[in-house]
Amino acid sequence: MKRAHALIGAALSGTLLVSACSASDGGTAKSDAHGAPTSREVTAGKRGDDVKDFTHALPIAKYEYTPAQERLIARAKDALTRGCMQRFDLGYHPADTDITDTPTPSDRRYGISDPREAERYGYHLAPSPQTVPVPSTDPSYPVLYGAVSTFDEKEVPKGGCRAEAVHTWEKERPTTKAADVAREIAVNGFRKSLSDPSVLKVTKQWASCMKAEGFSYPSPLAPPRDFDLDTPAVPDDEREVAVADLSCKKKTNLLNVWFNAESRIQRADIQANKARLAQLSTEHGKVAEFARSTGSAPSKASPSNGG
Repeated sequence: MKRAHALIGAALSGTLLVSACSASDGGTAKSDAHGAPTSREVTAGKRGDDVKDFTHALPIAKYEYTPAQERLIARAKDALTRGCMQRFDLGYHPADTDITDTPTPSDRRYGISDPREAERYGYHLAPSPQTVPVPSTDPSYPVLYGAVSTFDEKEVPKGGCRAEAVHTWEKERPTTKAADVAREIAVNGFRKSLSDPSVLKVTKQWASCMKAEGFSYPSPLAPPRDFDLDTPAVPDDEREVAVADLSCKKKTNLLNVWFNAESRIQRADIQANKARLAQLSTEHGKVAEFARSTGSAPSKASPSNGG
């Protein structure tokens, strides 16, 4: 089954950004009171030569968790997992990896954006480094991931201790009622940008460029639909289209034009929702403090309730 729609859907919903503003919510960075563009908003986040992370450089991304807050939350979930494992007299020692150093996939909010990935993988997703899981031969594995229903005559939570920890975190952490505002801005900003005059103009320029290269597409979001992105092998014609796609994006400056248009839209929406977003920042602070106390508190070996 083709995954083109999944890639386009990720752009439409702004999944990376939305998940950061809801489940992870956002950081406490302040937005410009007058909605004026900052250098970060205009240039986007660099990922190397001519490769940018547009999604996380958009104005609403200021309301993501900060790296420090993300570390606190990760440690809180680890502490909850450890407490569950202790009920079974098992240890839990997660790798002490800084999540801010974890590579993220190249940005595809406006279609593919990394020339090197286009040349090698076409529209396929490039392989991402995987964290090393607990080996299935480790005695803690069945309890950690719920591979068994009982262990040492004790009921194992559904999905294992890790699933229980995530469930407990989501249930007990402070609520973030204002997260919906950030989510709506992230989603609606992209949708509104589709009809922005500057985006419509540059899209036509991109389409003309692609036609000159021998390809007929109405939008940079369209090419992936022509290819089966579930196949392990990347066909040459897919690479050819992807390389032309990136070349035309560079010639027309499409990525930056689209990014700046969506940024303008988001800044206006942020300005109109300043009070709610300020509330969100306060709520994020409460979540971070709860995470701090959860991560530093002694583990509780309470009886298992099965999930």
